[in-house]
Amino acid sequence: MAVPILIFLIAFAAGGIATAGLLPDLADGRVAGIALLVVAGLAGVTLALVAVHVYEIVRQLNNAAALGITDSKPDVVANGLMAMLRDIGPIVGLAAAVYLLAPGREDADGPRGWRAE
Repeated sequence: MAVPILIFLIAFAAGGIATAGLLPDLADGRVAGIALLVVAGLAGVTLALVAVHVYEIVRQLNNAAALGITDSKPDVVANGLMAMLRDIGPIVGLAAAVYLLAPGREDADGPRGWRAE
């Protein structure tokens, strides 16, 4: 029982740190800082759920003989992937919405390839 919890915590930390480091900068201020924390947290949860689902799929495949599902291994993988995508889809959508609605950093030159006259 401790293994899935450990997997979740490690993947959550890795996802949150990687997201915070890789996302383009947002504007300075409270709202942008909170938006970055929320997006990093949601990305961490997403990666953690993916890791736990993969762990559960592999565990079920290793115990297929004991569970009596040796003939339906492809179904185990398909059902596991479907459950994983069902669980992470709304979280990824919410993270994307928060990031896109957060105030962005405004450059002096404007968007890339655009010139003010």
